Amino acid sequence: MNDKKARKKLFNIKFKEPETLRERIYFHLREAIIHGYIPAGRRIIEKEISQEFNVSITPVREAILQLSMEGFVEIKTHKDIIVKQISLKEIGEIYEVQAVLEGLAGRLAVPNMHKEHLLKMEKLIEDMIKHFKSNNVDRFYEANEKMHEIYLKQSGHELVNSLISTLNLRKKMFRYRVTFLAKRDVMEKAIEDHKRILKGFLSRNPEEVEKIIIDHWTSDTRIKDFEIAMQNDLARKAQQ
Repeated sequence: MNDKKARKKLFNIKFKEPETLRERIYFHLREAIIHGYIPAGRRIIEKEISQEFNVSITPVREAILQLSMEGFVEIKTHKDIIVKQISLKEIGEIYEVQAVLEGLAGRLAVPNMHKEHLLKMEKLIEDMIKHFKSNNVDRFYEANEKMHEIYLKQSGHELVNSLISTLNLRKKMFRYRVTFLAKRDVMEKAIEDHKRILKGFLSRNPEEVEKIIIDHWTSDTRIKDFEIAMQNDLARKAQQ
């Protein structure tokens, strides 16, 4: 937290205004970690945080404890708190858990998926194809995420949605994810997977929807592709 530039970025992050001191500190630290303003391996010093926010140590410790429970930091002692680096093994485990949770959400959503929801999903797939052709990776994945949000919301399962939100945040900590997601073949597969998901909902078969969604998240090539992206990124840096 000694880097003035990172600190400035940290306090410029915008989101819904938290209601308590603990929430305010938690959200700022979490977003700073996710966006890389506080990098993996960096120590978080409670006293510095309390001074930055002009608060006592107590809400700082509460916020850090929540971050620890969600896997963003590792607490060894109150004086030794480290931002965690998510590993290839962990990202694989996250996808496995997300597969089960989203599969369940998809199954529960089937009776609640009406014509307007299916039309929205169809339009989002068209948007994905358009952004793929123009190589707009950010807009591509915005459409991708919005499609998932439709059936997650229609599942009506608040706990599943909360858990998935946390997993989505954790995935963003994997620094090689961006390299992986920008690959053309990965984007093409995402389009085909989402077409299959839509087809599953059109079939009105809850078990089929669940299977398709689980298959989407647990592709045999997904973690291998992550590993290749990581190795390529490391190789490029070694050549610089």
